Amino acid sequence: MPVRTDYSRRHPDARSLARSSLRFADAQEQASALSGWNQDYLQLSAGAFEGELAQVEGAGIKLFVERVQQSVLQTGYLPRGVLALGVPLNASGGGMFCGRSCDVHSLHVFSGSQGFEFRTSRQHTMLGLELQLGEQLGLQLQAGALTQGPRHQAHIKHYVMELYQSARCDPTLLSKPAVVASIRDFLLDQLLHSAPAPDHQAGTANAHWALVQRAVVLVNAVADSAPTVTQLCLELGVSRRTLQNAFVRVLDIGPLAYVKAVRLKQARLALKNAHSVTEAATACGFWHFGHFAHDYQTLFGERPSDTLKRQD
Repeated sequence: MPVRTDYSRRHPDARSLARSSLRFADAQEQASALSGWNQDYLQLSAGAFEGELAQVEGAGIKLFVERVQQSVLQTGYLPRGVLALGVPLNASGGGMFCGRSCDVHSLHVFSGSQGFEFRTSRQHTMLGLELQLGEQLGLQLQAGALTQGPRHQAHIKHYVMELYQSARCDPTLLSKPAVVASIRDFLLDQLLHSAPAPDHQAGTANAHWALVQRAVVLVNAVADSAPTVTQLCLELGVSRRTLQNAFVRVLDIGPLAYVKAVRLKQARLALKNAHSVTEAATACGFWHFGHFAHDYQTLFGERPSDTLKRQD
């Protein structure tokens, strides 16, 4: 269950942004906490998950600060007519956003009819903004990572941070039509001056991203029995080396580790309604319980029995 915590003490860059936030020990629970984004989080790196989320809402506008302390694959989509931006405050090691490399200097646009896919760094903090635009403006948006010069990026970052701070002090601010209208005009103007993030190997990167997307669809097509890497290669018509290179480039892990992470997440979700660890493990295709317990604890930082007890 999420608990409240002092956000500013843990993140000096956001010291003035939040008085308190919700804290999470489960990636999927954090994904569900941001309403309207239709998100799914898959933890990729090993270790106990730590996350935080603080948000403030107004009339057709929402601002939030989100932190994850593990590499997570985030997928989701927003309704048409919604502008959704993310300004990284911390992105140690960089990540991958909709097929492009990204870092703390990128501006993330989450809007678009095709949804978004975002592989975060292991230490990632983002200041987000969600704004209702209306159908006509919304149709012009497309998810992707944008980049500007240092001054331009700092200008947007400073603007959104000040807006969030002001809204935390006076929540009624975001309920005033004139204020929301000025925010909308400013952000749309800034987007006109943004350009796609440069990628000197764009062709290869796009091919890798497309291949991983196809593989992910196949892995998630069967709820309780993910395909093997060999089966993926046969279905996709590629060599194991090609698939390995694509996954490492896009997700920073190999296809075998990805498939295992998906199955372990399925088991973690099953434990919330299971009567025993064995029941949850076998339902997700695990038969060697010693290996299952070891892999589960390695990825999530706790034993499956600990997860089961927490549901009682």
